[in-house]
Amino acid sequence: MSHSPHASLPLQQIPILGGFVRAFSIDYRTLALFRVLIAIIILADLWIRSGDFIAFFTDTGITKRSDIISYYGDATWSLYFLNGSTLFAGVLLALAVLAALALLVGYKTRLATAVSWVLLMSVQIRNPILLSGADDLMRVLLFWAMFLPLGARFAIDSALEKNQPYPQQNHFSVATIAMLMQAMYVYWAGALLKTGKAWTEDYTAVYYALNAEHYTTYLGHWIGNVLEPILPMLTQFVFYIELYGPLFLITPFLLLWFRLPALVLLICMHIGFLLLLNVGHFPYVSITSLLLFTPSAVWAMVDSKWVAKRSSGVMVYYDEGCEFCKKTVYILRTMLLLPRIEVLPAQGDSTAAPLLDKHDSWVVKSADDTYRLEWDALTWLVGQSPLLFWMKWPMKGLQALNQSGDRCYHFIGNRRMVLGKFTQRALPWRHSSGKHNWGAQLVVLALAVMVLQINLSYVSTVPQIDSSLIKVRNALGLWQKWNMFAPFPITQTRWPIVEGLTIGGNKVDLYRNELSAPPRAKPDTLTHNHRSYRWRKYLGRLYLKRYSRFRRPFVNYQCMRWNKTMGSDPHYLIRKVNLLTGILPTHLPPQKGKEKITNQGTYTCR
Repeated sequence: MSHSPHASLPLQQIPILGGFVRAFSIDYRTLALFRVLIAIIILADLWIRSGDFIAFFTDTGITKRSDIISYYGDATWSLYFLNGSTLFAGVLLALAVLAALALLVGYKTRLATAVSWVLLMSVQIRNPILLSGADDLMRVLLFWAMFLPLGARFAIDSALEKNQPYPQQNHFSVATIAMLMQAMYVYWAGALLKTGKAWTEDYTAVYYALNAEHYTTYLGHWIGNVLEPILPMLTQFVFYIELYGPLFLITPFLLLWFRLPALVLLICMHIGFLLLLNVGHFPYVSITSLLLFTPSAVWAMVDSKWVAKRSSGVMVYYDEGCEFCKKTVYILRTMLLLPRIEVLPAQGDSTAAPLLDKHDSWVVKSADDTYRLEWDALTWLVGQSPLLFWMKWPMKGLQALNQSGDRCYHFIGNRRMVLGKFTQRALPWRHSSGKHNWGAQLVVLALAVMVLQINLSYVSTVPQIDSSLIKVRNALGLWQKWNMFAPFPITQTRWPIVEGLTIGGNKVDLYRNELSAPPRAKPDTLTHNHRSYRWRKYLGRLYLKRYSRFRRPFVNYQCMRWNKTMGSDPHYLIRKVNLLTGILPTHLPPQKGKEKITNQGTYTCR
């Protein structure tokens, strides 16, 4: 029986498949970077949401669970539907923070990723009127991340790994294909949806975007007015880098030479969005998704220039009988990004052993044969970290304060037996195989094909997914349409006017909490006209007819909040609310738009 000459070769060494495998592989260090960044974004998102948590996510706020459930029907789910109390919502928020922190440090990483996805999905579904493209991208990225080894590098999980299950630097699986394709859909599908004249003919899209004042920053508004001649070029840059950039990210030939320039240009585009537009956390999430394409050559350069020389020749000696001590050193080596440190039992070294016995301390030996002990050793080791080196100065300051560093070190060291029992359960040694779960990969393949069809259905003649799959799509949070500023950009500036009518016949400004009537003319600046990005999104959506069902709950909330505050003065209690929106159309120079006021209804307080 004859055998194929490629039968025993790894996929990347098979000529036909090698380029494809390289294009859709992700470096384990890149996965670690993604894990850290997405965890930080989740924590920042939760922090921002917490400022209006009662208003947006409890039954005592704007929208009750029953309103959201009737809006969705049985299409999806949320843990917030189980209970509408502030306490229950607060518990879910706290759990989300804990899961994100576990994800950040890579502790029980796959579980932390899954819990973070469940809680992110839940908080998004609880108030869909707040959702943006950034929320959709966060949700779907976190979904695919559940099937990837995010804890294979620079994680507590990897520090405690006995088997070294991922000896190679690159990971290739169906999940990496799904993840990288997902990151690219935002661009090529977004570009193909930009069919308006402003994108394809007169190239005025950036001009319109930068003159929609409720979307722009001070810098963006200035550039939109002062640097108008370059805006057509910026429009073409955005359109063509979105359309062709993804192709260069996955080209199977000369991958590094094509990928790096495309990656830099796409990231620069998002930095521009960050500086010029108020689009929430979209640039941060998008840059995080793009960094998944960071090639191994970049990490090799980082390692040779900043990492290797900081840990080469360094040895750390621990007490051989102390499992807590050993685990602590391994975790420190990993989290400080000092992979070349040798970790050895002190009892096997003629110099380290007597130092440990005399000072009851671990021993750190640098490349120049200098031995350090106790807090001084930890401070020096932290100072070697290419990322956390700055922490050595506050650590030195702590030590200078009445030897507090050494006291802290011995406080922990004297309890290492108790801590050892705790870490035996909380931080056990891991024995991962590193093998693919082919059942999970087949599920990912089926879902990846469904997501591909979803995106193709918006930009081609490919039919939409079958109705039987819609519930699957909704249950897993995989719905998506990347139509930001598509098919054409917004061509007007809008500002909310929430006018309360009091029992005494006065008009008050409910949005700004002022006793005077709200001004109807456009404010001089709209950059900080809203309490937060979420409030701008919420009030902007109330203007749209398809979200009209949320106007009554919003009015009820405003009435309740205002009247509770003014209860001591019945003359200022409100009885009716006018929901108005100011609009200033954007025209190309020399034409100027004329302000107008639209009325979304007058509502009686209930």
